[in-house]
Amino acid sequence: MNHLLVLLSALLLAATSLMGVILYLKLHQKDAEPMNADCMPAAYQTAAIDQYLYDRCCRYMTERRPFLVVSFTLQDLANAIYTNKAYLSKTINRYSGKNFRQYVNYYRVMYAMELFRKNMGLRVAELASLSGFRSQTVFLRSFKVVMGEQPGAWCSRMRKKYNNKI
Repeated sequence: MNHLLVLLSALLLAATSLMGVILYLKLHQKDAEPMNADCMPAAYQTAAIDQYLYDRCCRYMTERRPFLVVSFTLQDLANAIYTNKAYLSKTINRYSGKNFRQYVNYYRVMYAMELFRKNMGLRVAELASLSGFRSQTVFLRSFKVVMGEQPGAWCSRMRKKYNNKI
């Protein structure tokens, strides 16, 4: 008797939830494009999935900071967020406008800037190695691409700005 009551309650809950979803969709599709069998146009479905993947990718990069590992690869990122590396690469290109290396180096440059703001005594070479760059040359080039100026000039400007506040 108890099992029957639990089963009926679960069915009632499922039916109520389904009715709520259907009602929500009907209320919000007044001006929408014609819907396909999955209740969403295929182009919107693909864009939503791509955006979700890109958001997961960015969140992972920000929270876990895998870019600090010099040998970090596209395959490492794809494995970490459970996706295919070719699909991930296309998604990163589409949403960031960067290839994978540029995308990773952007995070490394942002991290280097964060490090410098916390410790203005760090030198450019130290920032490069602490941020996951394989070489100082790649760091210099990447910093210039991201910030529009050389890291030495940026660091000097930040030191002046800090000293003027004191």
